[in-house]
Amino acid sequence: MPKRLLCLLMCLLLPLCLASAENMADYTADELLDMMAEMPEEGEEDNSGFLVLPEDIPMPADNTYTILLVGSDAYDDDNRGRSDTTILVQVDGDSKTIRLASFLRDMYVKIPGKGSNRINASYIWGGHELLRKTLESNFGVTADAYVEVNFERLVKVIDAIGGVEVEVSEAERKQVNSILKFYNVKIGDAESDQLLNESGLVNLTGKQALCFSRIRKIDGDFQRTGRQRKVLEAAFRKVTQLSMAEISMLILQNMDAVQTDLTFADAVDLIPLALRCKNAVFETISIPVEGAYSHTTVDEMAVIKPHLKKNQQTLREFFNLQ
Repeated sequence: MPKRLLCLLMCLLLPLCLASAENMADYTADELLDMMAEMPEEGEEDNSGFLVLPEDIPMPADNTYTILLVGSDAYDDDNRGRSDTTILVQVDGDSKTIRLASFLRDMYVKIPGKGSNRINASYIWGGHELLRKTLESNFGVTADAYVEVNFERLVKVIDAIGGVEVEVSEAERKQVNSILKFYNVKIGDAESDQLLNESGLVNLTGKQALCFSRIRKIDGDFQRTGRQRKVLEAAFRKVTQLSMAEISMLILQNMDAVQTDLTFADAVDLIPLALRCKNAVFETISIPVEGAYSHTTVDEMAVIKPHLKKNQQTLREFFNLQ
């Protein structure tokens, strides 16, 4: 698990650079961890130059990689929870673009082997495997790997990078505090802990970022998923500003922050692609798209029924799929 998180952070968030992908493959996983842990004492020479990668590093044959990001609504690791957040991320090395497609949790779709229900139920029933099958059978999209965080892990990761800078309206600030009070009581903290005192461009703590990502009462789920994407982009930008020493420490201190099926070998292959996208342009979309869904009630549940063909077509175009 620690090595998988190391790989994830290197490939998705961090501009960690080795002399070449081929040289990196010559090291074992433990050797790489040891090298990253070596931080010079004051006055000692910093020999981390081997972590600098030239701009002309060869790209892999496949210049895109797709990750399924899942944010469960579980408060801790004792429960799986539902997929409160489902975002498909495509890293495109050719265009230096990161594309984020959010799937609204209240969409009513067919879940393989389970009948029809809200899409977020697929995760609690069958984890990332069933969620991926549900996305593929309904929308024709797949993922090369998945990454999952629950409430507790998300707070830990955001705090580890010193928070994220996001524009917060006054209405959003009030909602953040309302949600945060409930969350604090739920986890046993003081109700007033880390309440947000100002709106505007604010550096949100982990708790505040979590609550900002969950707001929906002042508008709806489309806007909620937009906030989630803002937090994700802000986190990416924040991490790429860290020094190599700070990045190394971040990795070593937060190795249990996510669940993923990425292997170490996968990560080695992905490093050139991730580095190419260090200063990537972000493109975003919400599914279902405008004009391709209807609101309805099923078994006393208020749900969104997507028009599948239109949404499938939109996703193919957005991700440049054949």
